[in-house]
Amino acid sequence: MSRSRRRAELEHAEDATLLAGWMYADLLLGLMCIFLATISFVPIDNFISSTLVKTNYKQVDRGFNFNRGLSLVYDEYNSKALSSDIQAFKDKERLSADTEIIFAQVLGGYNEKTESPEMGRNRALAYSFKLSTDMPDLFANAATVAGADSTLKKGEVALRLTFVSKLK
Repeated sequence: MSRSRRRAELEHAEDATLLAGWMYADLLLGLMCIFLATISFVPIDNFISSTLVKTNYKQVDRGFNFNRGLSLVYDEYNSKALSSDIQAFKDKERLSADTEIIFAQVLGGYNEKTESPEMGRNRALAYSFKLSTDMPDLFANAATVAGADSTLKKGEVALRLTFVSKLK
């Protein structure tokens, strides 16, 4: 009779292994909800921590970018001709007297058959150095980029200038 009691007790014991998968899924869902809740309510400014990097964006110089630039091609360096061309462009477009050049792209020409692009780039660099030394008032605030262009002739240099006029 002791055998039948043991079998009856074993048959009536609850089996929780079938519920383990559902319990695991419920725990995972609960953790996911807690995680989403904690990342959703992060304060923007943490006034307690002094180690946080805080950035203040300030607009240092208000200006008006002129949407049409000046493109020029020269066979040789001539600072007087360049200066008069820039002044004529400012007069034609009715730009104010405080308008300055903020970007200058200098492209040097080269012959694809006999030269490498580096030769054109070197011509552009030499031209840009002459610009910065001979006309520092015009190109003082300009970001200058030098490059090469095979559509230009071997001795030609192209300038693309972008202007900015300060707001009053």
